Amino acid sequence: MSKLQLALTQERTPGMYRFDSRATVEFLRNEADAAGWQLFYLDGAKVRDKKSFLAKAARALNFPAYFGHNWDAFEECVNDLSWAPASGYILLFQAPERLVKNARADWEIAVEILSTAIENWNELGVPFYVLLRGMVPGEFPAL
Repeated sequence: MSKLQLALTQERTPGMYRFDSRATVEFLRNEADAAGWQLFYLDGAKVRDKKSFLAKAARALNFPAYFGHNWDAFEECVNDLSWAPASGYILLFQAPERLVKNARADWEIAVEILSTAIENWNELGVPFYVLLRGMVPGEFPAL
């Protein structure tokens, strides 16, 4: 069992957290699958700005072909996810520090949109977690 169970069992309220775990993505995805959840993995190693973030996020979250590669389209899609039905959602964002360091304004917009999505999904009774793994700004609590 991994730290991911704190999300899957909702021992921690849906939200955005630092995720200090060395578990492999495959292991975490298997845990999520077993619980009927969808785990999306966003590798931020090459994410340095809005354009690269949106491209990587679209692939990670399997956005439909109509995704417009802008903030409004990102907000719309992350609040939909009808193409990936699940009991709950986890976005594992590996290495967000690249975006934080190179494009702080883009990082802040992404955090705002993801925070709103967490709230929107919560209102629908569907848990949504964003787990930040790597060097993460201090304002995010640990899962």
